[in-house]
This record gives sequence, structure tokens and C-alpha cells, in this order.
Amino acid sequence: MSEGFSSTFDRYDDEFVSLTQQIETSLRQESPSPYTLNLLVQCDDLIKQMALEARSNEGSLKRSLLEKVRLCKTKYQSLRAESDRISLMAANHSNSNHASSDTIDRLRRNEDLLSQQSDTLERARRTMEETEAVALEITEELGQNRETLMSAHGRIRHVSGLTGRARRVLTSMNQRAMQQRMIMYGVGVALVVGFLALLYGLWS
Repeated sequence: MSEGFSSTFDRYDDEFVSLTQQIETSLRQESPSPYTLNLLVQCDDLIKQMALEARSNEGSLKRSLLEKVRLCKTKYQSLRAESDRISLMAANHSNSNHASSDTIDRLRRNEDLLSQQSDTLERARRTMEETEAVALEITEELGQNRETLMSAHGRIRHVSGLTGRARRVLTSMNQRAMQQRMIMYGVGVALVVGFLALLYGLWS
């Protein structure tokens, strides 16, 4: 079973060597093209398959194959870095007008973005000011309502005091009226008794 796996890994290894040679040739001949980039993608995918194949083994064979995978990764990263370096150099030597146009476009996009952000911040600032103004109005209104309530409470207490005094005056008047009625009743009874006594004296 390990021999089968090793044979598969060897095929992957041979294919990797072929791909790297093609990439090196392409990089020597011209700036990285879509063809070169495609070879690099194939190379990366192949390394992943080699790693899976290596992990399928056990023991010393597994360690040996993983070491080969590590070397392949190093080789791939070196080619990738060389491709990026050449691409960067080619970009630096490309049409300056085109580069300037791209730069202007980026600056315009950045300006638009900054303008949008500034508008957003301005709207947020206005919203905060409006909120603060509303809060102040509410606070003032609450203060006025509190004063109104305190004034109403004072009037209620004053009215309550007047009502209590009026109630006491009415009670006192009722008591005096009752006393006067009792006195009148007493005087009436005394007069009746006196009159009866006078009549009794006259008849006797």
C-alpha cells in the first residue's frame, strides 16, 4: 500500500518539476502573463495534493515525503516572489499616463469617500445638536411644569386652609344657633309656666 502511495507521490513530484521548469522559462522570456499565473496556480494545487498524499503514509516514509513537500513549497514561494517582483518592475515601467490616470481615479474615489464621510459626520453633528436642543426644551418645559405644579399645590393648600376655617366658622355658628334656640325654648317654657302659675293664683 505504501509503495502505491509513494508511486503516486513520485508522479506528483515529476509533475511539479515540470511545472516549475515551465514557470522559470516563462519568467525569463516575458513579464508574468496569465499563462504564468495559471502555472503558479497549478503548482500550488499540486503541492496541496502532494501534502495530502504524504500524510496518507506512516512512519519514516511519511516524514520523508513531508520534507519533500516542504522543499516544494519553498521552491513555489520563490517562484511566486520572483513573479511578483517582475510584475512590480513591469508596472513601474508601464505607461506613465495610464499610471497617472489610475492615480487620479484613486484620488477621486478617495475624495468622494472622504466627502461622503464628512457629510455623514455633518449629519450626525446636526442630529446631535437637534437632539440637544430638544432635550433642553424638554428640560425647560419640565421646569415650568414643576413650577406650575408647585404653585397649584400652594393654591390647593391655601384653599384647603380657607375651607377648614370656613368649616370651623360654620360649626361655631351652628353651635351658637343651637344655644340661642335652647335659650329661646327655655324662656318660652318659663313664660308658659309663669303664665300658668298666674292663672292658678287668680282662680284659687
